[in-house]
Amino acid sequence: MDRNEVTGEPALLATLVASAVQLAAAFWLPWSDEQVTVVNAVVLALAGVWVAFRTRSLDNGGSIKAAILGLAQAGLALAVTFGWDATAEQTTGVMTFVGLLVAVFIRQTSVPKGAPAVRRIA
Repeated sequence: MDRNEVTGEPALLATLVASAVQLAAAFWLPWSDEQVTVVNAVVLALAGVWVAFRTRSLDNGGSIKAAILGLAQAGLALAVTFGWDATAEQTTGVMTFVGLLVAVFIRQTSVPKGAPAVRRIA
């Protein structure tokens, strides 16, 4: 399989995990519908990050930043749903830090990888 090829596996695996979370919540976990929903959102955000990394050469890495920021937002929602009493300033600080961290470590080149090299004539 080509490194950039993505099959239906991420969606199937995310659905399997979401179903397992719902099953566990129905029988064993004392979670509300809201908590189950937020856990499933984090699972889908993780699948999005995985797909973004698998296909990064197709869009020159641009989708990775958005996927990581989406995962951070889902993680914050998860933390708040399960009891973190965060203020707006705290969540803004976390998201600002994550955004800067992503900007520092995930660089996007301005020239597509398939662009021909410039040859100098001497």
